[in-house]
Amino acid sequence: MTAAVRGLFVAFASLGATAAVIPAVLPAAGQAIGAPLLQAIPALFGGLLVGVLLSGPAMRVLSPVLVAATGCLVQAGGLVVVSLAIGAEVFVLASAFAGLGFGLVEAAGSVAAKSVTGAGSTAIRLSALTGTVAVMAALTPVVLLVGSSLVAHNVIVLLVAALPLAAGLMLGINGRRTRAIRPARTDIPRGLQVRRLAGIVPFAIALPIYVGVETVFAGWSAVLPAAMLEIDPALAGLGTSAFWAFMAAGRYLAVVRSQHGGSASHLVVGGAVIGAIALAAAAAASGWNEAVGLAAIAVAVLAIAPSYGIIVGLALDRLSDAAAGDAMGALVACGALGGVAVPAAVLMITSDPASPATFVICAILLLVLAALVSRVTATAVSSPRTAEGVQQ
Repeated sequence: MTAAVRGLFVAFASLGATAAVIPAVLPAAGQAIGAPLLQAIPALFGGLLVGVLLSGPAMRVLSPVLVAATGCLVQAGGLVVVSLAIGAEVFVLASAFAGLGFGLVEAAGSVAAKSVTGAGSTAIRLSALTGTVAVMAALTPVVLLVGSSLVAHNVIVLLVAALPLAAGLMLGINGRRTRAIRPARTDIPRGLQVRRLAGIVPFAIALPIYVGVETVFAGWSAVLPAAMLEIDPALAGLGTSAFWAFMAAGRYLAVVRSQHGGSASHLVVGGAVIGAIALAAAAAASGWNEAVGLAAIAVAVLAIAPSYGIIVGLALDRLSDAAAGDAMGALVACGALGGVAVPAAVLMITSDPASPATFVICAILLLVLAALVSRVTATAVSSPRTAEGVQQ
């Protein structure tokens, strides 16, 4: 494993820790400050969206590795200020800065994974990297819960900040050693550039569908067990760790399957179909056996877990390194929009996240995702123009 790849794994681990620690620390930090901090979550995701949108222009000036390194340092700085808990406004602003760094790392790190990976292997590399995100997102709330009994919560946040700081230093040193100042660009006819970007439009549609479904179960990962099993809310909070544990398992299983000849696109299509069937079973079990329903949801999460990294990777593999830098921010932004739109649409239809309607809606969306990815990858295989575009 090269130094750049090691740095990317640490950087993506920091994403998982950041995504988990800010929501998890809100009750303790709010009590310490003496004010509610609910605005920190929209600030975090608002910063993330700004970060991914800024990543494209940034990668026209610096290499993706150096942009990711910068994002790691911004993320670390935001977490350090979060740990100080000076006041509610500062906490919210620091959360936004942490999100800004998060967005830069996610977008630029994904493009960097393409540049340090063999041709056609970006999807599997991203599946492993996003698996690291899931592992850290699962472990961080547990570490905070256990560690808070020994030290103040802000000490735990400072320890989390050390992770993006280390990643930023690793990636920054690697970027300077390789003298990577900006992505290599070639004189490509505008018509060919337009055809290439048009070729990733189906993936830009697939991403919000997937991210929307994932957000339903990630965002309500504590609400669902609390409502379905009527257990204590504190205990139900471990549902968030369980969700990310299943996500990690699914992503790493995808890497193992790919090493034994599994097709990346088949993992998405097959996982979406299995997920749809499992969610249909969860809807059928509602009001009959809620434990079976939760088990079915777990199966669905496990099945669809690798989809995000693979969809992004399949899109990037159709572009040159320079074009990938331009497109990545837009792709991630499309996914973020789905994360907002799908849960909102579910709540417009049903006010109960644990209702059968929630599972049916998500099952239908997964079938749409399977059909879309299956069609676009089949078209790519049958079209020599696509293969030519990947190589150029």
